[in-house]
Amino acid sequence: MSEPLLRRIAREVLGEELASRLWKRIEILGDIAVIRKPFDVDIDKLKPVAERILEELSYVKSVWAAVTPVSGEHRVRSYVHLAGEPRSETVYREHGCSFLLDITKVYISPVLSYDHARVAKMVRAGERILNMFAGVGGYSIVISRLSRPSLVVSIDINPYAARYARINAELNRVAEINEVIEGDALLVARGFAREFDRVLMPLPELWRDALVASIGIVKRGGWLHPHLFVEARRKRESLDVAKSAVESVAKELGARVEVRGGHVVRSVGPRRYHVTLDVLVIEKASTF
Repeated sequence: MSEPLLRRIAREVLGEELASRLWKRIEILGDIAVIRKPFDVDIDKLKPVAERILEELSYVKSVWAAVTPVSGEHRVRSYVHLAGEPRSETVYREHGCSFLLDITKVYISPVLSYDHARVAKMVRAGERILNMFAGVGGYSIVISRLSRPSLVVSIDINPYAARYARINAELNRVAEINEVIEGDALLVARGFAREFDRVLMPLPELWRDALVASIGIVKRGGWLHPHLFVEARRKRESLDVAKSAVESVAKELGARVEVRGGHVVRSVGPRRYHVTLDVLVIEKASTF
């Protein structure tokens, strides 16, 4: 989606001041446009923007407003329909993969698209991968399609996310190497007797708990990919802050790890960043 076009639409309908706060909050998911409502903007002000989006973007069939942050155990937003078809299910596409989903029932963020492919390029043939907090299967499906893992296990506590993840594995013809489990990833992961070559942890709020749960089931020489929210004065410093935090927790667990890579996914507030790391497990504690 062209950012200048969205900015022009917002500016022409709302004026420069309000448009500057809004246009970067518009996302296109399949044939649905989502406008994240600023907390102090009346919902009725967004309806003319929604109508203009429908007029100018022929492939958009429905426009919704996200009126709350992502919250709750199932990690969803509350939405209000603004214009077009009153339909919240769509097919979102990235990296040649298709994802059926309902925006009101599951969480998905196009901002992770780059990292889906970035991690997929790291995967070696035959790897066994665990995707904690898997959602509708973003990492799992892209990795399955772009790489050659032998097994991808996806866990999510949201029953709708688990259902869509199974559907998407079939839709993308990778069901034979994908296993989807509905449940609490922190509990399920601790129960695995098998070890994995790579564990993905794409839920920043729970990175510490996820690291504790996963350190016992990743192979020595395997990889961990935690996502974290960190406070840092500058963007370039956020990776160092995240690195120190992960290495400190690993040390507490009696494991030795090395952070070999990572990147800043996005800024989530003043001096606050969403970061993901590539962590190589050198040694595990004898208790694991």
